[in-house]
Amino acid sequence: MDIIINESFSDEETILTKIENKQFESRELVQLRLDAEEVAQETEIKEILSYPKIKKNLDFDLPHQREGAIRILRDFNGTVLLADEVGLGKTITTGIVIREGIERGFIKRVLILTPPSLVDQWVAELKSKFELNFSIIENENSWDGVQYAIASIDRVKAYNLGLNRFRHYKAHEIPWDLLIVDEAHKLKDKSSIRWQFVDRMQKKRFLVLTATPFQNDLLELYNLAHLLKRGHFGTLQEFKQSFLHRGNKRFPLNPQELKTRLRQIMIRRRRDETGIVYMKRLPQIVTVELTPEEKSIYERTTDLLKTKYFTVDGNELNGRLIVFAMLPKVTSSSRSAMESLQNIMDNSKYHEKTKEIARSILNDYRQLAKDSKIEKLVELVTEIYAKDKNAKILMYTRHPTTLRYIIERLAPLKLHIVDFMGGLSREEKTAKIKEFKESAHIMISTETGAEGLNFQFCNNLINYDLPWNPMSVEQRIGRLDRIGQKRDMHIYSLAVKGTMEEHVVDLIINKMCCIGLVIGELPIILFNLGLDSRTKDNVANIEEMLMQSFLDSKNNLEVFAQEVTKIGDLIEKGIKDYQQAKVQVAKVVDHG
Repeated sequence: MDIIINESFSDEETILTKIENKQFESRELVQLRLDAEEVAQETEIKEILSYPKIKKNLDFDLPHQREGAIRILRDFNGTVLLADEVGLGKTITTGIVIREGIERGFIKRVLILTPPSLVDQWVAELKSKFELNFSIIENENSWDGVQYAIASIDRVKAYNLGLNRFRHYKAHEIPWDLLIVDEAHKLKDKSSIRWQFVDRMQKKRFLVLTATPFQNDLLELYNLAHLLKRGHFGTLQEFKQSFLHRGNKRFPLNPQELKTRLRQIMIRRRRDETGIVYMKRLPQIVTVELTPEEKSIYERTTDLLKTKYFTVDGNELNGRLIVFAMLPKVTSSSRSAMESLQNIMDNSKYHEKTKEIARSILNDYRQLAKDSKIEKLVELVTEIYAKDKNAKILMYTRHPTTLRYIIERLAPLKLHIVDFMGGLSREEKTAKIKEFKESAHIMISTETGAEGLNFQFCNNLINYDLPWNPMSVEQRIGRLDRIGQKRDMHIYSLAVKGTMEEHVVDLIINKMCCIGLVIGELPIILFNLGLDSRTKDNVANIEEMLMQSFLDSKNNLEVFAQEVTKIGDLIEKGIKDYQQAKVQVAKVVDHG
């Protein structure tokens, strides 16, 4: 069909009116006009039109985030590697890009691919700060009719060998106006299923987020750039000849030329350029000394879980699963342990011998004259307020039963306490956060409050009990350690002396979460070590290693301590390698 152009593209009459009046000679011309208007809209971007609506929801007005969004849209048409240093708010910059594209009308379908642990955080951030409702891809049918979607890349990349296609092949049939991949350093391997899944996407614009474009080898940078913009560095052979130093995979030949080429596809800002400073994390392990009676009960309880846990027909239950399910509860608090023991007694699936042991331990708990852990907490809180009567404390426990127990035991201190648990509506959450900020002394939260909340106005954190997953602890600390925190943060973690808890707390707090890393660096280190994924039981790899070490130790604390030390040495090496790689990345990608 011939295309007859007899229309002025500068005509002020709306395109919809012309379509209604059938004034166009062909459908192709209509599409040409639409494409021309879209290009005109994008090239005219000089300011963020949607920012007045966004600004009221943001905690801080940071110019580098707005400027970054303008550059992404104006200079790169939405296709760029955003490689800002860790801690500068790439998520906020990305949210501004999405909202602005929607506001201007050229972004209608958006997909965000992110690690599993960040899915809910992305959803919450986009909802609260940008008033955008994104759907989480739960299964293959979730793609039908979806407009704004967020998916765990590890979930959707699954490949069906029988059908010889990706299980979530529908994602590749949708023409996305904007595809975003977070933590994109995980795409460093071109032969991986993850890389190939992303490569098949239909996308007009492609925003790639990572603070570390490569770690160990410049070929990782090539693979990322090749995914973003085919041929930018030529063929792999050409890249090797032009930029790869045979003796050092991290050190490039022609570094200035490499930087020049990178600036054509990459935006990167450093913290020292933005003036953003992160405060120190000051860890303190608060040791709890058990009485002989408490120690005996503790040992009998762990022994019950590992060696005397039987079904009603006498079959021994899977000790690994029991430890994973029950151990965190019995070590959380005396009240939580008592509840767990009562549940064993009330459950018909357990053997009478098992119930009898549980009943005996529970009776001993009820006769205890002292709860050393809760008394140590009361002492700690009292000390904090003796030093600063205006202090605010964010406190975490894993279990609602423990949370209620803490509130009960802190009541004599006459402090204003806010509880934060699962099941709250959005309005209830907002009200509790406001109460904590404006009038309350303490907020006590379960893990529900460890994601998506910002408490820069508070600089005291108490871990009453500690998850064995360092990323869960990092999320807790991350509520305080945000842009805008003006004071060093005191991180108090209770640990019962002479138990495995003592060694785990030391590992996670002193060797992983409070050693000078910026928020967001620990996940990169765990990824580099291959420890960021989860097992088939949905348990983090580090947590799996610790739990298995506990089981293998057969309640021998010395053996368990040795295994924890081995894990600590592995983490220490990973941190050292990361710090060295970070210096080299800066030499390669930073200006100069």
